[in-house]
Amino acid sequence: MKGLLDDKTIIITGAGSNVGRAAEQLFLAHGARLALVDRDISRVSTTSDAPPDNRLVIAADLTDAAANERVVGQVVAHFGRIDGLCNTFGIDPPMAKGTLDTSEADWNRIIAVNLTAVFLACRAVLPAMRAGGGGSIVNIGSQGSLLTLPGMTAYGVSKAGVLQLTRQIASDHGADGIRANCICPSGLEQPSADRLQILTDEQLARRADAMKRLSPLGRVCTPDDVAKAMLFFVSDLSSFTTAAALPVEGGGTAVIRF
Repeated sequence: MKGLLDDKTIIITGAGSNVGRAAEQLFLAHGARLALVDRDISRVSTTSDAPPDNRLVIAADLTDAAANERVVGQVVAHFGRIDGLCNTFGIDPPMAKGTLDTSEADWNRIIAVNLTAVFLACRAVLPAMRAGGGGSIVNIGSQGSLLTLPGMTAYGVSKAGVLQLTRQIASDHGADGIRANCICPSGLEQPSADRLQILTDEQLARRADAMKRLSPLGRVCTPDDVAKAMLFFVSDLSSFTTAAALPVEGGGTAVIRF
């Protein structure tokens, strides 16, 4: 069976994250050539059955505009083109608070990583995609892109911004053959590294139980769930889909729990 990503070059940012790793394995199984980008490349998987020429690992801090341009240059030099960009990185820091209690420093850090860096990554890749006749951008938002998250002002605003940025790119660059879509997952079975380091085993168990109750499907979102949605958007299966916000949250945003 022909892979859905045969002959496609895809950049995965945040490649060392749980979602990034899941996407890497799925995309390689579908024939992709991958550029795996992370600020800390020690987090990126070192074992792969993929041919060495099909896998390029790049260290970069994507909050820096020049770093994004460098990444695009390296990928084009190595693979010759860029067909897809999947931005999976982001932070969910424990200090995230409501509006009155959010400091400027925390606001600036969360917006810089979760929104500005996504903008910089997308902006850097657009000329290469346009030169290649098109491409697909997939951004990872959150349930917080679609509804409010009590006590998480900066995080919620950053993820709502990711969704609007995605729609703007879709609107501006559809004529270039470039699609842009946003995935909005619920909390993953394993929380972000920011929160994992401060949560006890008991708190993690309560968190998992709460998320199961919030979903009509009765389970927690996994990295594989998100990766499969990414595969749909970055492949030609979604060739007439752009500016979409896809909830991957087991129906949680559709249900009010009393």
